[in-house]
Parts: sequence; structure tokens; C-alpha cells
Amino acid sequence: MAKSKPKSVAAKKKKTTKKKTSSKKAAKKKQAKKKVPTGPTELELWLHAPGMDSLLRAGVGGLASVLESLESQNPRRVKLPGAPWKNKQPPWEITTDRIVLKFDKPENAEEYLKRIFDYAFQVKQGESAIDLPSTHSGDQTKLVRAQLQRGLMLTFLQHGQSRKGAKADEDRTAQIDDKQISYSIRPLTSYKHQLGYQDLVEKDGTLKTKSLDIPGTLFPGAAVRHNKFGNTKHEGSPAELLAAYFALIGTIALPINRGSAVLLVPEVQDLLSFGYGRMQITPKTYRDCLIGGVGDAVLGVHTRLRGHEIKRRLEVPAVSAFLFRPTAWASQQKSRVAAIRIEPLDPGSDAIFRYAVEHFRPRMKSRMVKVGKGKKAKEKEESFWSISMVKPLIADNLANGKPWFHDFANFFIRNDPATGKPLRSRLFFEKEGLSNMVNSDVWDDKGQKALVAGVHYALFCQFGRISAEFGSNKGGMQNKFQKEFEKWRIQFVSSKTADQFRFAVCDLMSRARGNKEIQENWQQVLPLLSDSSWQHGRDLALLALASYKGKGDKEAVDASVEADSDAA
Repeated sequence: MAKSKPKSVAAKKKKTTKKKTSSKKAAKKKQAKKKVPTGPTELELWLHAPGMDSLLRAGVGGLASVLESLESQNPRRVKLPGAPWKNKQPPWEITTDRIVLKFDKPENAEEYLKRIFDYAFQVKQGESAIDLPSTHSGDQTKLVRAQLQRGLMLTFLQHGQSRKGAKADEDRTAQIDDKQISYSIRPLTSYKHQLGYQDLVEKDGTLKTKSLDIPGTLFPGAAVRHNKFGNTKHEGSPAELLAAYFALIGTIALPINRGSAVLLVPEVQDLLSFGYGRMQITPKTYRDCLIGGVGDAVLGVHTRLRGHEIKRRLEVPAVSAFLFRPTAWASQQKSRVAAIRIEPLDPGSDAIFRYAVEHFRPRMKSRMVKVGKGKKAKEKEESFWSISMVKPLIADNLANGKPWFHDFANFFIRNDPATGKPLRSRLFFEKEGLSNMVNSDVWDDKGQKALVAGVHYALFCQFGRISAEFGSNKGGMQNKFQKEFEKWRIQFVSSKTADQFRFAVCDLMSRARGNKEIQENWQQVLPLLSDSSWQHGRDLALLALASYKGKGDKEAVDASVEADSDAA
């Protein structure tokens, strides 16, 4: 068979050149077919658009505060969205009721939003704690950050998939008033909101235009009720999803304890003023972060607004509060179990709350704790904060339009759910605050004040008689003081009807002659003994017992702390 002739070198080169030419033509053809990115060049968030509820409106306000804060930043330290800015004007527009984000080109949306998110949602280096720069003026302490982060982890970030970091709390210490305070924090390295911009853009960097899911991580309480019923999930436009992300900044989450928290949602009416003054509603000190309930948290926000010069420009007509805590049917998560909308108090109620804030401040206490095990164990002094349980009751009553002392009798009836001990054993450590409170201008009418003062005078007479009877026998006198106090406590607590309460009050008053408060104001006191208001009268009588300061008051405290709840 004849051998085939080898191809020449020139032929090979010619073929290679043809391949290169054809590949270049194919690349040009492919590039020509490549679509130019199309999509919105702007994103508008309207405060009163359909679907914008109070939480999403607060999110729009949170975005406004971030943009206001970005305008004051140094471009060398922060990557500004849409930079370089033309004529030093930011690429967005904020009016009283809307925000317009301007990307210039559709494909710029991703980088534009990324820079906003990078600035808005940070983690404090060295602390592994969430830091939201637009919510404070730069002087936020470690303790405040730790408390605010705990609130977020009980509301927005309660699910493990929404955050990354340590799996257990870490004990730390901080210095306050020359004392070492122990606190705990869950160190975090990142959280869902930091990459939220990715949910808003397509692969080519343009803004999405279709309806998007808004999960419970962004909208607490909006979780799918059951996988079988997918139509229970919450959906919204890109503007609504963006607002949901920034609700973390427009709201405040404060922990009540390790298992429950309150989410505070201010009603935003003016984006310009809210964006400028948002940081004024953030708790400034660790003491401001310590709350005992929903009313306490909301009225604290109204107080901070009222006490700042920005008040005239930042008017918040009301604050909605949502309570999150574990339930019997979902113990592993914190469900939204209650909601209330609270407007600013009238001047009279506001004054009463200010007295409560003044007289029932969180107190710093010390205790000895053991460090180490076995023979090497040592004791050291540890400081901690003690929170009043009276102030939350007063705040809740005022927020709901009830007398500030309403249901005070519960302190004498119920047990502490944390320890199982009677609440009254804690109540009497607040005797000083209670005494100051009842002697302040907190009464709606003379009858209320007269009943409390009348019980005080009757107790003083009874204890004075005991003191004179026992003389130098201090042991016997102390026992008698305790028995006398317990007698009246049991009589008032055991009163289940108006007749029983009237008998208890008349029995006590008959033992003290010359009771001027009752004699001069008996007509105003009588309604508190009526069938319709006797429970308020019982609250006041027990309030008088708890706030009594005079002969035998220390022995009365001992009796209340040591005795069992035998009249519940």
C-alpha cells in the first residue's frame, strides 16, 4: 500500500491560523449576543405604601437613619454607596414619607446595596458583639451592647441559622463605679442581616423585581405555621424585604430575662426627623437596658424622647410592644405572645412614672461566690444589678390606663416563678422606694392618700403600744411586732369580699384613736370600701403595710421574709 504524504509545515500553520480566526469570530459573536443588564435603576420605599405595617415602616425609618449616618462619614474610612458622589451629593433622596435609592446603572445595584449593608450591620472587633453604628453616637459601652444583643437574639436572631459564633454564653467583667460587674454574652462572628443584600439582587447584580419571601428572622412572628400550608408564609416586594432587614435598626429589642424579651416598634411618621434622631431612643446606660416588663420598656422610650432637645422634631405618636417568650407548645423558640400599642402618657400619669423611675432605680449589690473546687476553692466578692419588681407593675398599670397601685395585692399572694418563694420576701427590700412613692404627689384623690396614711397611723399606734408593754424585753417585743404585722397582713390578704375587707379595715382603725387622716377624709375613703372598689382599697391597705416606716418596721420586714405564704 502506498504511504500518505506528510502535510507540509505551511499547511499546518494555515490550519492553526484559520482556527484562531474562527475562535475570535465566535467570541465576538457570543459577546454580541450577550444581553446588556436591564433592570431598575432606582428603588423607592414609600412609608405608607400598601403592605407597609408598623414594623416595616420602622424598617424604612431604620434605613433613613443609616443613610443620614453615612452622609456624615469619612469616605476614606467607609466605602460610600454609589461613590464617587457627583457634586458631593449622596445618590439617594429622603423626604418625609419616602426614600429613593439611585443606582445610576442597573448592574450597580448589588455593590450599592452591599456597601449600605456593610456599614449598617457590623460586629465589634475584639468583643464579638453586634454593633449598629447608626443607633448610637459612638460611646456605647460593652454592657449596653451585650444587653441589646441579648434582646436581638431573643427576637430577630433567635434561630441558630440566623447567626454564627459560639454555642454557649461567655462570662465577662466590666468596670462600673469602681466595681467589677459580671455579665454574659454569646460571642458572634456574623449574622444573617450582613449578607441580606444578596436576597435582593440577581446573579448579574441587578435588582430583583418579583415578589420575595420575608422569613420570620426578619419579621418576628411571621413564620410559616406548618410546612403543609405554604400559603401562610409572608411575601413582599423588594422594597418591603429591604425594609424588613432594616427593622433591626428601626426598632429596639430589650431582654426581660434570659427567656423573654420585648420588641419595641416606634411609629414612624417623618423619615427626615426619625433618621436624624433615631439614636436618641437607644438606651444610653446599662441601667436603662434593665426592664421588668412591657410597660416599663415602652415608657422608657417615651421618657428618653421627652427628655431630649430633639423632641420637637422627632414626635413618635405611639410605640407598639411585642412580647416574646417560650410557650408550652413551642418551648425551644420565643413566640410572639402579646402585643400592645402605648401612646405617651398624660401629664399626671407621666409625673407618676417619673417618680417610679426615681424611687425604684436598679441597685448594685454584692455577694460572695465560690471560685474553684475542693480545698482550692476561694470566695470572692461579685457585684450584680437588682431590678425593682414594683416599677414594672406601675408602668404596666399606667400604660393600660389603670391606677398605678392596681393589683399590688399580688405581691402578697403569689410566689416568685424563678425561686418558688413568696414575692413579698423581695418586696420588703424596696421599702425605702415604696415609702418615698406614697409620700410623693401620686394620688388621684384624697381618699387614696388618706387610707394609706390611716393604716400607717394605726400600725404606729399598735407598735407603740407593744413597745410600751414589753419595755426592755427586746426579744418578746420583736416577736410581738412580727405577730402583729402578720395578723393584719393575713386579714387583708384573706379578704375575698367587700364585707371581709371592710371588717378588716374597721377592726384596725378602731384600735387607733385620733386618726386625723381618716376623720378628716372619711367621705373620700368610703368609696374604697364599696362593693365596686374594695379591691383597690385592699391594694392600698397592703401598699400601706409594705411602705410603713416607724416603730417595729424592721421586725415587720423580718416577719414577712421568714413567714410562709399561709394566706394565698
